[in-house]
Amino acid sequence: MKKIIKNIIVFLLYFVYVDIILFLLKLTGIKFKELDLLSRVIVLLFINSLFIVALFFLYKKELKKDYKDFKKNYKTYLKKYVYYYMIGVILMALSNVIIQQITNIKISGNEESIHELIKIVPFYMFFQSIIYAPFVEEIIFRKTIRNVISNDKLFIILSGVIFGVIHISDYSNFGQVLMGIPYIIMGIDFAYIYHKTGNIFTTMSFHFIHNLILYSMQLVGGLL
Repeated sequence: MKKIIKNIIVFLLYFVYVDIILFLLKLTGIKFKELDLLSRVIVLLFINSLFIVALFFLYKKELKKDYKDFKKNYKTYLKKYVYYYMIGVILMALSNVIIQQITNIKISGNEESIHELIKIVPFYMFFQSIIYAPFVEEIIFRKTIRNVISNDKLFIILSGVIFGVIHISDYSNFGQVLMGIPYIIMGIDFAYIYHKTGNIFTTMSFHFIHNLILYSMQLVGGLL
């Protein structure tokens, strides 16, 4: 029961920890919204780095165990499950095309925001996309949910749906809600891989590769 409560608290904390720290900073006289861009970026880097460290210590034993296993079997894991990862990417791309045809929306609000932020603060977005997201999101949307839900099918579906829903930028826009489907597909894909391997570093690796490719494409596209 303690393990379940711990994971539920960590999962919920993901959605509010930034607001909590910004509120505490406000009590000290630091008003985040009044800071210049560089200062805001530094504050967010600090806050998110702090959360990474917190998650590492909260899941230290599990992460060490997974790391030892991944270090020993990473070639097998990556070689075997890259096939499933590619299936997820193809289905994600196809769903994007279908939704674009139905709604005439060329890009999700989430991706549009990322594009703009890469242009403005590329270093911050590199940290968020390549370091923060693979580590934090895999712990939050895979490990914590798995530690609470033992049923395989329920875990895979719930993990994928929640992962997709949090990437929807505008719930009042039906087209943008549909744009959450590609994220749900990748969430289900990562959850399935985690279910099969039982090793969080496998999904972290695929998440890292996925985001690195997308970040590079968006960065190059913005420079052209």
